[in-house]
Amino acid sequence: MPIFSRSAPRLARLVAVGLAAVLLAPMASSRAGTDASALPPPPPALATLIRAGKVKLLSRFPSDVPGLTGYVVRFHSSTAVVYGSHGYLFTGELISPQGVDLDSLYRARYAPVDTAAVIRRLERAGHLISEGPARAPLLYAIIDPNCSFCYRLYHMAEPLIGAGRLQVRWVLVGFLERTSQARAAAILAAANPTQALRIDEDRFDVAREHGGFPPAQQIGPAILRVLKTHLDAMSDIGGNGTPTLLYRAPHGTWQTQVGLPTQRWLDAYAQPAARR
Repeated sequence: MPIFSRSAPRLARLVAVGLAAVLLAPMASSRAGTDASALPPPPPALATLIRAGKVKLLSRFPSDVPGLTGYVVRFHSSTAVVYGSHGYLFTGELISPQGVDLDSLYRARYAPVDTAAVIRRLERAGHLISEGPARAPLLYAIIDPNCSFCYRLYHMAEPLIGAGRLQVRWVLVGFLERTSQARAAAILAAANPTQALRIDEDRFDVAREHGGFPPAQQIGPAILRVLKTHLDAMSDIGGNGTPTLLYRAPHGTWQTQVGLPTQRWLDAYAQPAARR
């Protein structure tokens, strides 16, 4: 499958508030295995959160970058991989000089996630907006109603859904903008959420990156719980921005990708018209 656009998602820090985000410049070299007990303690900023009980340190590991240690941490019900070096704390993607997504590699190796269990949790929570026939390939798309790349994904997918070639379950989250949570809540609480989402995307203000459906004035506790479940699921599978996609690989397991896919990938994933 073609590579997803890594520059597409609007990245959001889902690590605990207070962790400083720093872009990591590509650095060469690969490290041999090191005894975890010999690795340095967490940087002061992370250690403070751990002592306060806001974050739990699950494990630490040597990264491929000399002097950079990885830490697997848990906050609330979400797991993340962060990095430390000489007292500094780093969050975000770590890309090798060869273009390898080391952050995803470390997450899979040191903080594996049962993706099927995450999907079951989403289904139990309900409020997924389903489109397309049950026989078509299924795609879970985690989107924010104020996300311009989600807007593009929606309109890329709609012709395939309309042709019966793709089934999408839209999973709404609300964190990108001040109105995101209220707008996502309004869509989920609407009498017809599918129609509400269509209005949000058809009336999307690209210049201001605002969805077209009016935000809710008040959010009920049940919808708040659903939105939290969706956001926790996104974080658990390594989603650091929207859209985050869950798709079934050829060997049958569920895979995660963050970012806007190419139209070619989406066409290839959808069921060919000849097989309908």
